[in-house]
Amino acid sequence: MVATPIGNLEEVSPRVRRVLGEASVIAAEDTRVTRKLLGALGIPCPELFSYRGHDEAQRAERLLDRVAAESVVLVSDAGTPAVSDPGQQLVRLCLKQGLPVQIVSGPSAVAAAVSGSGLAPVPFQFLGFPPRKAGPLRQWLRRFGSYPGSLVLFEAPVRTLATVRALAEVFPDREVTMCRELTKLHEELLLLPVADLLADLQARERIRGEVVLVVGPGEAPADEGKAAAELGNLKQIAAALAERWGCTKREAYQRLLALE
Repeated sequence: MVATPIGNLEEVSPRVRRVLGEASVIAAEDTRVTRKLLGALGIPCPELFSYRGHDEAQRAERLLDRVAAESVVLVSDAGTPAVSDPGQQLVRLCLKQGLPVQIVSGPSAVAAAVSGSGLAPVPFQFLGFPPRKAGPLRQWLRRFGSYPGSLVLFEAPVRTLATVRALAEVFPDREVTMCRELTKLHEELLLLPVADLLADLQARERIRGEVVLVVGPGEAPADEGKAAAELGNLKQIAAALAERWGCTKREAYQRLLALE
């Protein structure tokens, strides 16, 4: 598992260079991106294996025998594999089969954003990419309203304004740090109350570059005991419905949350 630069090629460590250079095969989220990276680093390109997310399970199975016999490196397009990128299924299979997994640590947009946000770093919860549609997005955000720490979201530039607008509706009293183009030439870290951040983005002609949003903690619910009791009741209902519906308790609980 090799972490690759999220922007600045100077982030590549001597160990990353060595491991990439010694690989028999590199499993890459996008082989074109990885080929460019290897070329920029002056590393001869070995066999590249397309390891995309939409059929990751099948591709992981195909790679498993090769992991046992060869030096297989897994990379994503940028940052640490398996963090909102493909990788988890292959690692899980290897660990279940007793095959060695080595982590070549390095750049991570999550850690970079949390450390540079100016918001409470502990605890924080990484939420990955949010839903695209406005209604499901607001509902999804409300699920984390009682979380006591910071929330970290990835977002594409074309979706950033809509997501910040939803944040302003759901968490109007919170601060948000927008981390844009991390480690790149036009890196921007902007900490503002969410309404001010929304106004700033609305005034821009367009938003460029990948974005990480760090949402600061909110106040705890006024009656935490009542909230906990309601949550317990929902879980009991979900357990009963799971038997009736023939699904898992988690699936039944998610359906209840959607109905609520």
